[in-house]
Amino acid sequence: MKAIEKNLKITPGFAGRLTRLLSAIVLCAASHANFAADFYCDPVKGTANGDGSAQRPWRTIEEVLKAKLVQLADKDGRVSNPAAPVKSGDTIFLRSGWHGVIRIPTGFNSDWITICAEAGHRPQVGFVDIGQGRKWRLRRLTISPSLAPNPLEKPPKNLVSLGEHGDEASAELVIEDCFIFTSLDTTGWSAKDWIEKTYSGIWLGRHGQGHVARNNYVLNTRFGINLCAPQVICEGNVVANFSADGIRVTRDGQVVQYNVIKNVFVGSQDGDDNHDDGIQAFLFNRGRGTLRDVVVRGNLIVARENDRLPWPNGLQGIGFFDGPLVHFTVEENVVLVNHYHGVSLYDAQGCTIRSNACFSRWSDRAKPWVMLGQKIRQAQGNIVRDNMAHSFSFKADSEVQAANNQTVTEAIFREKMTNLLAVIENKFGKLHPVANRPRLELEWPASTAPGVKK
Repeated sequence: MKAIEKNLKITPGFAGRLTRLLSAIVLCAASHANFAADFYCDPVKGTANGDGSAQRPWRTIEEVLKAKLVQLADKDGRVSNPAAPVKSGDTIFLRSGWHGVIRIPTGFNSDWITICAEAGHRPQVGFVDIGQGRKWRLRRLTISPSLAPNPLEKPPKNLVSLGEHGDEASAELVIEDCFIFTSLDTTGWSAKDWIEKTYSGIWLGRHGQGHVARNNYVLNTRFGINLCAPQVICEGNVVANFSADGIRVTRDGQVVQYNVIKNVFVGSQDGDDNHDDGIQAFLFNRGRGTLRDVVVRGNLIVARENDRLPWPNGLQGIGFFDGPLVHFTVEENVVLVNHYHGVSLYDAQGCTIRSNACFSRWSDRAKPWVMLGQKIRQAQGNIVRDNMAHSFSFKADSEVQAANNQTVTEAIFREKMTNLLAVIENKFGKLHPVANRPRLELEWPASTAPGVKK
């Protein structure tokens, strides 16, 4: 403190008060650090009579929740089981093996409770359902009812559901780094199986706000990720092998960025009437209506990684057909699809469509465009610049500011796709940490056409 007094000319009295304040801050930080505790579940070596320590773990997370060993509070902070050892701020580490299901009807935490895999372990659960709550983080889990030793009784249609019940008090429900799938083996699946046998992956909302789906690998599903609450974030996920839509945007303020969406299955010719989109937007629970302030950035959409995949179908890229859409930002997306709609916004108002690239590697007539369309004649005041596609149509907006939109070439598209994939891999890893799968396995030999780089 003498050095502080000399350099800053602090009086002795003030220096003493400052010392006491700093000491109090240090003690408070230490107290907070000591407050958080770690607990363990081990399906193989754990017992129901354990104390949750690393040496005497409990057995499964389902048993822990059923035994009310985790404090659960309502939205007003009233705790139903205050004697429970696990409380806000704590972490439950899961070891390898089958853990049953994670079902939490209500749980509002003052600090994060994390349920995650212990390092080097691969815990399995059948599904996750947090009806309403705050500050739950689920990380590095493998989630599928197909892993259950015995068939689960009535699993929900969404393998991860966060914030579906209650009211708008829910917030900050996070699922990240998880591997989520209906089944690993789809060999021999019929078109009907892809429509009726598949579960959907992640459901964020409908209640609350600020939920997050980050860096999950969602495989072999009907719908990949449904975003159904305001201000949610969907980033770094892989949605692979789906039979309906990859990601659905349905509420204000949502952010969809740096996801890989690939491999659509079955269509109307197979009895499926869904018009499949990589990313689709519409107003939740109504279909048509005003959506505002959505960001769709840096997503990579690929209709089919290879032409040997069964049940081929056309995939619309970014298809936002049911506005008005107000102040959307759609930028730096790379779209490789076998359909006319590469990036299409209908009844857009004050939106920016910037630096997207759309291309088709297929010989079909359909080649993706960038379009401003309309159903209710309300498109106006949009900015569309620096995009690349096979064609463009902005006639729906008489006020459009369009600049530097160019016809795409294979060489430039490949470069943009390579660069975007490198950005995504730099942010979230080349291999998914739990699925251990690459984000993209595209089979597309380089063209021998003039000007195309091999």
